[in-house]
Amino acid sequence: MSAASSGTEPRIVVVGAGAIGCATAIHLQAAGHAPMLWSASGRRFGPSPARVALQVRGGRPRAAHLDLTTDAAAVHAADIIIVCLPGDAYAPVLGRLAPHWRDGQRVIVSGALSLSPLWLHEQARRRGQRIAAIGWATTATTAHFLADGSLHMNPLRERIDVAAAGTDPQTAQTLCASLLGDRFVAADNLLAITLANINPIAHAAEVLPNLSRMDLGERWPLFGCFTGVVARLAERLDEERLALACAFGFALPTLAQHYARSYGLAPDALERMAAGIEARGMGPLGPSRLAHRYVLEDVPYGMVFQEALARSAGVPSPVLSSCIELLSACYTRDFRAEAWLVRELGVDGADAGALYKRCAASRSAVSPR
Repeated sequence: MSAASSGTEPRIVVVGAGAIGCATAIHLQAAGHAPMLWSASGRRFGPSPARVALQVRGGRPRAAHLDLTTDAAAVHAADIIIVCLPGDAYAPVLGRLAPHWRDGQRVIVSGALSLSPLWLHEQARRRGQRIAAIGWATTATTAHFLADGSLHMNPLRERIDVAAAGTDPQTAQTLCASLLGDRFVAADNLLAITLANINPIAHAAEVLPNLSRMDLGERWPLFGCFTGVVARLAERLDEERLALACAFGFALPTLAQHYARSYGLAPDALERMAAGIEARGMGPLGPSRLAHRYVLEDVPYGMVFQEALARSAGVPSPVLSSCIELLSACYTRDFRAEAWLVRELGVDGADAGALYKRCAASRSAVSPR
């Protein structure tokens, strides 16, 4: 019997020791849990540290201490695993950890891209493992490391949409609420939380007008440079995202509503909301290099995947496709070819109705039937 089922505190492992992983673990601590960070290498924190000390900024400055391991046995022993990884780490990291899943585990993917919970669940089922794979439409919070090594983290988001494979939506919602409070909204289809993830389109709109800043290694404020030009591109991309969601039967928050809930702002024109985020000191610096996750993760695992979904649903997405073409040209990379989960899950050319049913909530694989 697991710790969770026996009524004791569940063992929680956060996979990924980047800014979001650390911030998620710190918020879990604040909620009364005792998470452990798992990192493939632990290099960020020096040679073989078992305990990480962080100075935390954002709100009241404070110190945080987190347990850290690189041992996959800790993942096997966990009752709840929260994956805080960029999309381009799914294959190498989760592929390495997948043999260590065990029956009854709940695997939560924070800011899930490319229907990754569906991939995890179907892969586990093929190996004879019975896990619940849960996806969050966004991360629990926003966070970034500062130049001095401290962690700037913002409060928890007011709303996080959640869907699952291998358990029902209400059970997934209740589990997540037990971790981080009553902020989770259950969705009955993994497609809904995939399309609710606004990072790919927002980041594309932010980086395309600022690629030369990235190439030159400039220091520039991400939201401070979110001018009307960025806002207009973001709005067009958001319109296409919402049209695709509507084709699948989902009514999702707009980008402006997402920013309002994430940063405690009143809905307004996007450029004015961005200025408000910057004025509050809640925005990070923009990327200072071309090799950044805003492109390398969000284009193949977010934008290309959305484009494939749009083709399957017969929904035009000309602005999205144009952005993919422009970024592929600027990077001299075929980002469509890098989108391996499109092929792995058979999304391109899939029947939209069949895909919808495949992503619909299933009966629990980890609780009594």
